[in-house]
Amino acid sequence: MLLSTLESKLKNLGKLNDKIWVEPAMDFICKRTPEGLIKYVSPAVVSMLGYQPSELVGRLYTLFVHAEDYKRISGIAVPEGEEVCCLTYRIKRKDGVYIWVSSQISVVRHPETEEPFEFISMTSDVSAKVKAEHFMLEYEKLNVVGQLAAGIAHEIKNPLTSLKGFIQLMKAGKELNHSYLSIMEEEIKRMEAVSKELMMMAKPHKSDFKTFDINELADHAITLLMAEAAKKCVEISKRSTLKDGKFLCDGNKIKQVLINLLMNAIDAMDLPGEITVAISESGKDLRVSIIDTGKGIPAEDLDKIGKPFFTTKENGNGLGLMICHKIVEEHGGKITVNSGKKGTTFTIHLPVKEE
Repeated sequence: MLLSTLESKLKNLGKLNDKIWVEPAMDFICKRTPEGLIKYVSPAVVSMLGYQPSELVGRLYTLFVHAEDYKRISGIAVPEGEEVCCLTYRIKRKDGVYIWVSSQISVVRHPETEEPFEFISMTSDVSAKVKAEHFMLEYEKLNVVGQLAAGIAHEIKNPLTSLKGFIQLMKAGKELNHSYLSIMEEEIKRMEAVSKELMMMAKPHKSDFKTFDINELADHAITLLMAEAAKKCVEISKRSTLKDGKFLCDGNKIKQVLINLLMNAIDAMDLPGEITVAISESGKDLRVSIIDTGKGIPAEDLDKIGKPFFTTKENGNGLGLMICHKIVEEHGGKITVNSGKKGTTFTIHLPVKEE
């Protein structure tokens, strides 16, 4: 029921998006100092934000950026040379409502010192686009939960069978067996962990950037996929060179990326195989590689990976990897892929940011 509702909303938003790109753009241009003081704003800002340019000049641009987004984008490096940096964030209109915008930012440098002298940005309203992407994200998340449901039911059934057996043994005995109680407690914890992960996966949530440990996020994703992997005789293992893998991210979204990539790796196995989740650090980047021993991806299809509606699965829709790429890009990172006859490696590159 919920999936069909999301599908209808996606179709309606698709029609709305078609209309958006036809209508004339109402982007506004802003010039500000490296400290964020606004020096100039084009008149188009009136139609987007409701402010007159005179109301903004001389004020700090960051005062209008949503606090959560400011925390996320403040650590992004200043573009070098003639490079353009593209940021998506929420900005406050005059009526107090926040809207999603995308800014393409370039830097004007001092001719002698090469130090940043001025930031010039062109900002577009992307609220409808972000809303459509949000529905796609929820749709894909529920789709994953549906695929995992059977495996999760099996994962919970096994501990329940154990608990039932131990209760019967304890009823037959005269004394309380503490070793039985210990095993029963572990089985209950196992069920609790699996059900908690499934509930967190299905629950809608807003973006929330906090400090998470990449090792723990990987462990949670593996916990959810163990039953699915066991059905195909696939072994999942983790290898990490990080003792402290803490970084600033939206934990639920990064976990969704890991789950999607692990599910794809499991589906790629024709025969019993192995999947390794390798976690390491390179400079200021975290790297998470999902390495499988499957059949690999044909060379002609590698460039299409992550494109909307491209899939090699019979019942796939191509949205999973596209959403993975989008989530990682929101974190200032990227996903790379290498594939051959002996398997495929998807690597998530994430910049390390701290609160």
